[in-house]
Amino acid sequence: MVMNPAGYVPLLDGGNPRIVTGKVFNTTISGGMFVFASGASGVVSSGADSFATTDVTVEPVASGGQFNGIALATATSGNLVSFATRGAVIVQDNAGVTCGVKVKCDGTDSVADCGAGEGEQSIGRALTQGASGGYVIVDIQG
Repeated sequence: MVMNPAGYVPLLDGGNPRIVTGKVFNTTISGGMFVFASGASGVVSSGADSFATTDVTVEPVASGGQFNGIALATATSGNLVSFATRGAVIVQDNAGVTCGVKVKCDGTDSVADCGAGEGEQSIGRALTQGASGGYVIVDIQG
């Protein structure tokens, strides 16, 4: 697992990140990990009164297409974890990111440029240039 050892590092003042909370499913999630909502653990009806935070289960990202946000802190299985679905953050660069282009989660808590036909896997745009193994600022767009 490659990720920013400083965890979740928000930057800039483009507004508050959108924060979602869910229940960690069968694992430990560290702050700074890329996560996805793996499904509802209960049945959600048409009314908001039936929703509970624990209805959303959260797991580490398994592939680039399964990205919902970046964990704000460490949480263990069965406990709640909050994750940012928008905002400018510092993340690890896995393949030499180009400033201004769409980036994707590469499945290892780091990012790479989206290639041709990979726009649907985009998690946001790079605000800085990067080199493999370094760090870049990405505006995640949930």
